[in-house]
Amino acid sequence: MRYKWSINSLAWLFHRITGIVLSFYIIAHIYVLSHLKDPESYNRLMGMMKNPIVKISELGLFAVVLIHVFAGLRVTFLEAGISTKYQKHMAYTGAVFIALVWFIGAVYFLKEVF
Repeated sequence: MRYKWSINSLAWLFHRITGIVLSFYIIAHIYVLSHLKDPESYNRLMGMMKNPIVKISELGLFAVVLIHVFAGLRVTFLEAGISTKYQKHMAYTGAVFIALVWFIGAVYFLKEVF
């Protein structure tokens, strides 16, 4: 028997994957910040952060955060008692809202990069 993927299972999977990605990111972020002990290393890191490749990768991080937040809101609504017949609508609405917020953020963010 094969498992049939649905929008609900994909929303569940994206929530779990983005949670793992964010966990690794926060560990790396804390590690980097803990090694900034002098102004020279701080200035070197800030110089690296102005690189367009780093800026564009931050857009990826922004997407991961948005996906995780809205998938978490969907789970919260389900736990609060919203009927399961609205799961598919919540997933599609969340996906559209994520795309909209990401696009608006990307336009604003890329204006500063280029």
